[in-house]
Amino acid sequence: MKPPAVFAVIILVLAAGAFLAPGAAFIIDGGVYADMAKAMAENGALHIGGNGGVEGAPALTKFLTAPRNGLVYPQYPSGYAILAAPFYMAFGIHGLMLMNALSFGACLFLTFRLAERFYDRRVAKLAAAILAFATFAPTYVFPVWPHMLSLVFWLGAFYMAVKAQEAGMHKSVYGYLALAGALIGAGINIRIDVFLAAIALFVWLRCFARPEDRLAPLALALGAAPGLLLAAWFNSIKFGAFTPFSYNSSGDAADIGRYALVLIAATAGMTALWAVNAKKVVHKAHSAYGVLPMIAALFACFAVALLVAPLRDLIWRMARGVYVLVVNLQAHSAYIQEGVERNQYGQLLFWDYPKKALLQSLPYLPLIALPALHFLRGKNASRTALCLLAIAAPVAFYALNEWHGGGSYNMRYFTPALPFIAILSAAALAELIDKAGGAPSRQTVMLIMGGAAAVYTAMQELANSADRLLAPASLYPQWLIAGVLTFTLAAYLHARKRARLALHVSLAALAYAGAVNLYEEIGHEKTREEQLAIAHDASAPIRPGALVLSQSPLMLRPAERNGAFVMVGAQDTVDAAAQAAMAFLKAGRCVYFHNPAQLRLIAPQLDAPVSEEILWAPSRRFGRDPRLAFFTFESRRADCAF
Repeated sequence: MKPPAVFAVIILVLAAGAFLAPGAAFIIDGGVYADMAKAMAENGALHIGGNGGVEGAPALTKFLTAPRNGLVYPQYPSGYAILAAPFYMAFGIHGLMLMNALSFGACLFLTFRLAERFYDRRVAKLAAAILAFATFAPTYVFPVWPHMLSLVFWLGAFYMAVKAQEAGMHKSVYGYLALAGALIGAGINIRIDVFLAAIALFVWLRCFARPEDRLAPLALALGAAPGLLLAAWFNSIKFGAFTPFSYNSSGDAADIGRYALVLIAATAGMTALWAVNAKKVVHKAHSAYGVLPMIAALFACFAVALLVAPLRDLIWRMARGVYVLVVNLQAHSAYIQEGVERNQYGQLLFWDYPKKALLQSLPYLPLIALPALHFLRGKNASRTALCLLAIAAPVAFYALNEWHGGGSYNMRYFTPALPFIAILSAAALAELIDKAGGAPSRQTVMLIMGGAAAVYTAMQELANSADRLLAPASLYPQWLIAGVLTFTLAAYLHARKRARLALHVSLAALAYAGAVNLYEEIGHEKTREEQLAIAHDASAPIRPGALVLSQSPLMLRPAERNGAFVMVGAQDTVDAAAQAAMAFLKAGRCVYFHNPAQLRLIAPQLDAPVSEEILWAPSRRFGRDPRLAFFTFESRRADCAF
């Protein structure tokens, strides 16, 4: 089959999957995104709630939202709601899943086209296959997440930049770069981290693609301007701040003060790159002094930076963050997040499963060293540099604060890097195939895949046999595989006759990565199926117009669709939650406190007693699961009991 036919089949399969997969969000973020799409589809609104129309009630906020002028606004960029609204209107939450699935199909296509331009069609096919089957990208295809949608804009921007480079001195170059900027500006309205594409492309244009052309970065910036202004306008409505970069957050890792030195250094560096032809300077220095003095000068600059305390601290933060997020997420210690906690053996878990660093999801990551080495030797330098910059941008940014993505088993914040890791890995694989004299037989490939699957299954059985083995059995094999792969690649570079050994180890690493990420995807689907089932049972007895105070808003989405209202009672909103409860009680509405923890938090602030007798939402499947426990005011128990 030709590529267009293949991609048509892929789109059909993905679309079918969007309707067959459980129609539920995975974590609370997905619930907020669904609320955004619903509000835009039904009301054309940026806000996702108010006070339920009850006099005296405050804005009924949830996690990841903020009140403003009596309305509830999501912290996330509003462009998602605009693009998602038609899909939600057509198919509800499955429409959001369909949008994700179609976006993933577009990402596969763009990855294929980029790899084809960088190398050839064989590498392009391998890259698309690696992205689809050996990365964690599929984990974010069917749940309600913005990652695949934002990745379309990210890849589209890089594709347009490559088209600009191919245009040479033709006047269309600035049009392509303006389109790249426009895609970045639009993408920032989906996920803010799309701005990292602008930094990567700026460095690429000035250092590799068009170092003589100072207008190229300006075309990129002008193209991005409308999207940035739109994002700033949305944020001015939501948060009262005319800036495109705002989650209405403050403190800790979200505090802009933490980035002051980074912003100063980045601004200084980008200004210098714009003013100076870096490629010409390096060429002149190389001609005048040679390689070794240049390397010595770089080490000297690095040593001087280590003597300056703020720079030393920044370098240490970056180095440690890269180690934690890329190599060993179990070493994370920067902050604590609900749902991500350590067990009695000190293992960092999310929902009782070890969180993984990038290498622990992609044990074949050392493969990118081969094209990186060729880059240092000047082979395909410009295109490889673009891939490396696209990988480095999210890694460096999130490493600064060890942001690991919270409610996920893998490094979802590194999703923008995955297509470029796939491209470079595919290029390395193609090189090994050529040097080995051809691809291994189909039987050999099947044997390697079966062996990897068997080993991974055995490791999961071992992990489940004892809590102390959970992280070691789930994570350490990936380190071993990556180590063996690194050793065999080094052996291959020393003697090309070892290419077949390196090829077989590479295939084993790719197969093991496929098993790791397939297991995660199956786990995601099972979790969402269970969440959908328990949400149905928990919501069924809730009356329309009632208020439910809960820290598990996903479980109450069916109740909201039936006319109930949900507010999250948290440490920083306990007074507002109590005020809402009393206002709804005064209005004659039913008020429910979801599980004992929510009751203990809010009860001391209430002016009316709450019955201590549990109201159990009936469920054949879950029985007396604590997640089905509710409480209500003593005075309304007879009217509001299940």
